[in-house]
This record gives sequence, C-alpha cells and structure tokens, in this order.
Amino acid sequence: MAGDCPICGGTGFVEKGHSVALCSCRFQSVDIAKYLRIPPRFASAEFENYLPVSASQAQALKTCIAYAYSFEPTEGKGLTLLGPPLMGKTHLAVSVLKSIYRNKRIRGLFFDTKDMLFKLKSVMEDSGRYTKLMNILLKSPLLVLDDLGSERLSDWQREIITYIISYRYNHMKSTIITTNYALRKFNEKEVAKTIEDRLSETVVSKIYQMNTTVYILP
Repeated sequence: MAGDCPICGGTGFVEKGHSVALCSCRFQSVDIAKYLRIPPRFASAEFENYLPVSASQAQALKTCIAYAYSFEPTEGKGLTLLGPPLMGKTHLAVSVLKSIYRNKRIRGLFFDTKDMLFKLKSVMEDSGRYTKLMNILLKSPLLVLDDLGSERLSDWQREIITYIISYRYNHMKSTIITTNYALRKFNEKEVAKTIEDRLSETVVSKIYQMNTTVYILP
C-alpha cells in the first residue's frame, strides 16, 4: 500500500455511500498468479492475449468475459469449458479468475484436478491439514477444476470429486470446469468415454444445472 495513494491518502480504505471498502492500492503488490494458485505456465494468460482462430473460440471468449463481468457469488453459477486439447480452455478459465479478482475483489482458486487429488491423499493422515484443504475446495466462492476426467479414478477419487461437486452445487458455490471429454453420450452408438462414465449420471446432472456449457471447437 502506497503511503501517498491519491485515492485513499494512505489509509487503505475508501468511502462508498454509508460504508467503506478496501482501496485498490491494497492489491497492487499482490502476485495475482500465486494468490489465485495459477500455475506458472498460465501466469500471463489474459482475455486480451487469448487469440481465437475459430468462431467457436471467439464465442467462448465473449461468454467468459460476460460471465466474469456479471459474476455474482451468491448465485452459484459456473462454466463448463468443453472441447479437445489446445483450444485454450485453461487460458480462459485463468482469465476469468483474474478478471473477477481485479474487478470484484473475489478470490477464486485454481486446481488441476489430478494435482488436487494427489494433495488430498498426501495429507489424509494429518486431519488438520486435510480438513483445511477440503474446506478450501468446498467453500471457496469460485473454484476452477481444470482437466476434469483426464485421470483414471479409483473409488476413493470418484467419491472425493462427487462430494466436492455435490457440496458446491447444494451450497451455491460457483465452479469452473475444463475438460476434454463430453459430459454424457447422446446416443447409443457413441463409444468415447465421457464424464458420466468416469463419475456418475447424478454428478453430470448437477454440472448441467449449475454451469453453462461452453463448447470450444477448432
């Protein structure tokens, strides 16, 4: 916080009607990528440097920008960014996190799904650390679950993901999911694996209800 901030005069607070709010200078020294748990590869990802090469990507960018600027944490609305690899799904998810933090001062958190499961398993024997991490995953106002479905799930892993998604659905917590897999099969002839195959029909139904599905195609 700068002592000579022209907005707050160095107090760190500004008046808003009959209340006060944190001044923007309080956030200037924050390492956003580290604070939001964004991995180094995507630390520079922004809406401005996402370069769509298809109509689908261009529409996905517009949808994500609109979501970020209209985000209301009490509504529990999220996004499912679905499409093949190299479409920029993670880039867009990170850009949403950054935009919401900058414009609304709401801290969302990024978790690669496989890494999340590894971290939970590694602290299982430490009840305090396990509870703390699980509470973060359950109660964060905005959570990115990146690359859902890429891992082969054990029964324990399936139960953990089901619990996290179900809790966030029931408690109106916004979740952004990126995945290379379709959520479910739409006819009996389809043979590709889906999120429904990896988790369950019940979980996929919750994802459809809580999130807007954004298809990102070449």
